[in-house]
Amino acid sequence: MSSIYNNDCLNVMAKMSDGSVDMIITDPPYGINYKSNKQNYDTRQGKTIKKDRNEYFDQIVGDSDVPLAWLSEAYRILKDNSAIYIFCHWSKWPLLAHGVEKDGFKIKNMIVLNKSNHGLGDLKGSYAPKHELLLFATKGRHILNFPDKRMNDVLDVPVKYSGAKRLHPNEKPLSWLEPCILNSSREGDLVLDPFAGSGSTGAACEKLNRRYILIEKDKTYYQTIYERLAL
Repeated sequence: MSSIYNNDCLNVMAKMSDGSVDMIITDPPYGINYKSNKQNYDTRQGKTIKKDRNEYFDQIVGDSDVPLAWLSEAYRILKDNSAIYIFCHWSKWPLLAHGVEKDGFKIKNMIVLNKSNHGLGDLKGSYAPKHELLLFATKGRHILNFPDKRMNDVLDVPVKYSGAKRLHPNEKPLSWLEPCILNSSREGDLVLDPFAGSGSTGAACEKLNRRYILIEKDKTYYQTIYERLAL
């Protein structure tokens, strides 16, 4: 049975039993004070597009810092010999990696997600950003279930379609999540996402026949998840 919670993840995770989760995958705030100013303009058509959701252009809740306090609870409730995946901005990798290792996990890979299109950033003072990072760590010895052949640590991934159609400003396409879920869990396993956003982890789990627990602090996005997954 799957569940979603509109709460702080620490409150929910504190009530969960030791070793009760088969896998964790999550996309926490990057700690970069992200706010989308671009997605109300369609660069392909050269015209303003409709903002489907006004809150889409608000600053991400809690994005002033990289959350780390939840990692100790994540280690406790994750089963032995299981995996955790955490999306991360390159500038915050050292901070996140330190927190992950401090709480007992062993980092196995820095997975580079090579996106099909670059972002904006400082147009004249920096190179165009075209990648995101995914931290892959384990609790004990985790054996990957590659369905085909061993995957590389650089993945070519599509960028989510037009911002006006996204359910969340940093919504991850299912194709970013599915390889991780396939490689580190089995059908019927329980997958936890403590920072669920618009519920993409839940949608991927439903597609791949996994159970899930989604936790989202923001009421608006909790409602988005509820409607998206028809729970």
